[in-house]
Amino acid sequence: MSRCIAGQEPLTTTEGRVLALVDGGLSNREIAVALSITVGTVKCNLHRVYEKLHVTNRLQAVALAREHRDVAASMTAYSAPVLASKFVIGP
Repeated sequence: MSRCIAGQEPLTTTEGRVLALVDGGLSNREIAVALSITVGTVKCNLHRVYEKLHVTNRLQAVALAREHRDVAASMTAYSAPVLASKFVIGP
C-alpha cells in the first residue's frame, strides 16, 4: 500500500497501478487490458481512488498524486511491459 495523503486512507496496490496508468494517458479499456481485469473493475478502482483523494475526476487525481511524492512513488513502482514503448509512467 502507498502511504497516506494528509492522513487519508492509503491506496491499495491495484488502485495505485490504475492511477499510474491513468497518469500514462490510458483509457479504462487499455487499463483493463494492461492489468488483466475488467473495465468494470477499473471503474470501481477509480471510484475508490477519487473517494480516497477527495477528487472528482482523472485529472484531479493525477495532479494530486503528483503533488504528493509518496503517492507518485508508489505509482512509478508499476510498469506494464506491454505498454513500455508507448507510454511513460511516472512523475
